Amino acid sequence: MSYEKELMDKVQKGEILPDKLDIPILKYLWDASPLGFGAKENIRSFFKKISILNSFSDNEIRLFTKFLHRREFIANEVIFRQGDSGYGFYFIYDGSVNIYANHLNNNIEERGDLIIRLDRRQYFGEMGLLEDFNRRSATVIANENTVLLGIFKPDLEKMLEFYPVLGAKFLRETALIMANRMGQLTREVMSLKKKIKELESRV
Repeated sequence: MSYEKELMDKVQKGEILPDKLDIPILKYLWDASPLGFGAKENIRSFFKKISILNSFSDNEIRLFTKFLHRREFIANEVIFRQGDSGYGFYFIYDGSVNIYANHLNNNIEERGDLIIRLDRRQYFGEMGLLEDFNRRSATVIANENTVLLGIFKPDLEKMLEFYPVLGAKFLRETALIMANRMGQLTREVMSLKKKIKELESRV
């Protein structure tokens, strides 16, 4: 069973989602201060370096982290499978993941076609967060020991209820991700059509 499927089952049973990232305000302020440095990057600086969130203020980032869940994955662990119901949006805090198409069975050895590898500070799964009845279009598997920070539909609903300005700002940025990816896909389709026409003209 994939991690996301396991989460959905817990929600349907009325169980509380695990591994909530809840940083005390004093720790967050210390990490954000010039004195709060360490060997490992803190949450504030991590999100400040992610393009869709770098316009968020320190307080907005602190509030945003209250709705995130932290989960560690071992190498080859499945985060979600192609065809699963979409449920969350993930940031890669550490490690990397592989995204596969045509992965339609539970055999870990038959992974399908590798589309892309995503590394630290990249993100994936936004369609599952925003679209009702979304079905995952690919399978995501941890490429190595990996730490993800995820936000799920119930978390987004609470954010919109308690911090509507923050929720609207995050939704706007997430919608921009989708628009940019759709634009990129459209350009790739047009490029492929052009290449097909060129090949046909040579025949």
